Amino acid sequence: MYKVIPLTILQCLFLTGGQVLLKFALMRMAPFGWNRAFWSSVLLNWQFAACGLCFLIASLLWMYIVKTFPFSVAYPMVSMSFVIGMIAAVVFFHEQVSWTKWVGVLLIVAGCLFIAGPVQAQDTKAARQHIVDAAKGMKTMQCDFVQTKQTKLLSAASVSTGRLYYRQPDRLRWEYLTPTAHTFEIDGQKVIMSDNRGSCEVDIRRNRKYREMARLMTNIMSAQSFVDEQDFQVSLAQAGKEWIATLIPRRKEVRHIFSSIILRVTPDQWLVHQVELVEPKGDRTVIELKNVKVN
Repeated sequence: MYKVIPLTILQCLFLTGGQVLLKFALMRMAPFGWNRAFWSSVLLNWQFAACGLCFLIASLLWMYIVKTFPFSVAYPMVSMSFVIGMIAAVVFFHEQVSWTKWVGVLLIVAGCLFIAGPVQAQDTKAARQHIVDAAKGMKTMQCDFVQTKQTKLLSAASVSTGRLYYRQPDRLRWEYLTPTAHTFEIDGQKVIMSDNRGSCEVDIRRNRKYREMARLMTNIMSAQSFVDEQDFQVSLAQAGKEWIATLIPRRKEVRHIFSSIILRVTPDQWLVHQVELVEPKGDRTVIELKNVKVN
C-alpha cells in the first residue's frame, strides 16, 4: 500500500503549486471590481492560467488515486498538501514558521505513513472470512471465462473461451467453446471428458492425478483452501480495491502440477474473478471469470 505515497506526493505538488501560483496571481491583480482594469488583470495573468492547469492535473491524479486505492487510505493522504504548503510558504513567500508548526508537519507525515502502511492483520482476517462466507452461500454459480495459456515453448499465448458451471459440493463443469469445443466435468467421484470424438470417464478414486486435480478445483470454488491450510500455505494481501490470495501447495502431488496458485477477489461479492495457475517450469494459465451469476 506504500505505493500510494509517491502518487499522493505528486498530486499534492500540483495542488500546492496551483495554490502558490494563485497567490502570485492575486498579488498582481487589480482590486476587485466590475471594471475593465480588474478583468484585464485576470485574463492577462499567466500565473492565473498556470494555476488552473495545475489544478486540472491534480484533479486527474486524484481521480486515479481514488479509483485505485481504498478511500480510507486515499483521502487522508490529501493532508500531505499541508506539508508541501508549509515548505512553499517558507521558500516562495519567506514566511516565518514556528517550531510547533514543524512538529505538526512531522506528525502529519507520520500519520500518512501509518495510514498507507501494510494492511492490518484484522483487515486480512476479516477479508478471509468474507471470502469464506461468500463461498459458503454460493450454492450454484455460472459464468463465462477466458483462459490464456503462456508457455516458454511458444511465443504467442493460446486463448480459449467457454462457460463454467458449479454446484455445491463437488459438481464442476468447464465447457470450452473456442477454439475447439470440449468439456471437462467433475461429478462427485468421477471426471468426465468429452469432445466431438466422444467421451471418457475416469474414477478419481483410482487415479491420483485426477483426484488431486478435482480436489484442487472444488477446494478453490468452495474456499476450503482458505480455511484448511493443510493443503496450501495461504497469504492474503490487498492491492488497490482487490485482494490477492497466493496459495503455495504443501502436498507433493499438487506441487508436481502447480508451484503456486494466485486468486484475485473483489469486495463487491467477495468471489474469485481471476485464477492464475503457475507451473513448476514457469508456464502460466490465467483464467478470467466474467458475467458471474450466483444462486
